[in-house]
Amino acid sequence: MVMIESERDASMENGDSENGDLSTARGGAREVVELPLQFLRHKTKAPPHSTVFLRPLLRRRPSVQTMLAIRSAFRGGARPVSASSSSSLLFTLGYSSFFPAPPSPSSSSAAAVHADRTIIEGPRNDWSRDEIKSIYDSPVLDLLFHGAQVHRHAHNFREVQQCTLLSIKTGGCSEDCSYCPQSSRYSTGLKAQKLMTKDDVLQAAQRAKEAGSTRFCMGAAWRDTVGRKTNFSQILEYVKEIREMGMEVCCTLGMLEKQQAIELKNAGLTAYNHNLDTSREYYPNIITTRTYDERLKTLEHVRDAGINVCSGGIIGLGEAEEDRVGLLHTLATLPTHPESVPINALIAVKGTPLQDQKPVEIWEMIRMIATARIVMPKAMVRLSAGRVRFSMPEQALCFLAGANSIFTGEKLLTTPNNDFDADQLMFKMLGLIPKAPSFDDDGAKHDAAEHCEEAISSSG
Repeated sequence: MVMIESERDASMENGDSENGDLSTARGGAREVVELPLQFLRHKTKAPPHSTVFLRPLLRRRPSVQTMLAIRSAFRGGARPVSASSSSSLLFTLGYSSFFPAPPSPSSSSAAAVHADRTIIEGPRNDWSRDEIKSIYDSPVLDLLFHGAQVHRHAHNFREVQQCTLLSIKTGGCSEDCSYCPQSSRYSTGLKAQKLMTKDDVLQAAQRAKEAGSTRFCMGAAWRDTVGRKTNFSQILEYVKEIREMGMEVCCTLGMLEKQQAIELKNAGLTAYNHNLDTSREYYPNIITTRTYDERLKTLEHVRDAGINVCSGGIIGLGEAEEDRVGLLHTLATLPTHPESVPINALIAVKGTPLQDQKPVEIWEMIRMIATARIVMPKAMVRLSAGRVRFSMPEQALCFLAGANSIFTGEKLLTTPNNDFDADQLMFKMLGLIPKAPSFDDDGAKHDAAEHCEEAISSSG
């Protein structure tokens, strides 16, 4: 923190008056406030705890109202005492370092105000729904810009995590998720298949690794894993062996009990995916066979077991923008933010109840990604299903807005996706580099570094 001591003349043109909580009796007045080193979006050269004099460079000193507006702009975006604009004021910090004061909050977008606060204060879990809505509703170019600011502050903006998702048990699911072709309730032409053999799964993981993926995800079309002891034991073996290959391992197997989460952790699982899909309010329109609270309970079991949480949702389900805000609000107010937040655009599959939904526009994806980045700055925001519909320039805007993870490979469970070659070309064109896998042990980190060096050289 830097102690900012501002001197001001309390003799104003209008004489004695009361302004907010400060008296403006004639004579001099002085106030001291604490601001972070990044105050006014300017990194000072002053050492912490030093005193810096803030002196206006105008012939006439600013009014008390204006000073209060300046001060309050740095206290969580508090409402200024006066609507007087402070954007024309210039200050010096006791030496010749000049910069404009920021515009008053009334002229800044919510994305700007909250992005600045996120950069200064870091992640928080007390977001209100109205705050997130105000960010989401900001002008889209402003939202994109400030999402990019937070992204560059929290991450290496060139790094993108490459994940591959394989359906290891396809179709025949008893659930009624309206978007999913794997439900046994819908006629989508998909044939149910048993759990893949270990050899087939490991071969797929090896191909993904050679193509540049650092995380391998396995999905099974089940409601839960209760009563599937044999299959679950096989999956534990898959997790162990893929982990030994130097890859992060993720599973999405439906609802988990606490003990099963512990067993997956002991096998070496990096992350568990269990999406919330949409807002609590809209959820019953999409799924009736599993409750929202059951999904949250699975996330709790995963977190308690020490496994990273991967949870996001789908847009384009027929939901309102308020539901998109509601989804992000639920995720951003969890006790700990998910380490990964997949943002999916619905792929409308013929035979499902949502087959006639209109495609999601790129600007809708940008709003979701940038808002997610501002409210969950440390998370990996994954550009997931539906990416195949977006051009390379459109995907570039998503990366700029804050996305830093993708699913790569020609299929995403059962739907089309960008293949490895197309993504390697995109990485080269956009100057992206693969993000190394993250493990707890040094040996795995060494393997991860070698893996990424190989991926970079092969794409160059």
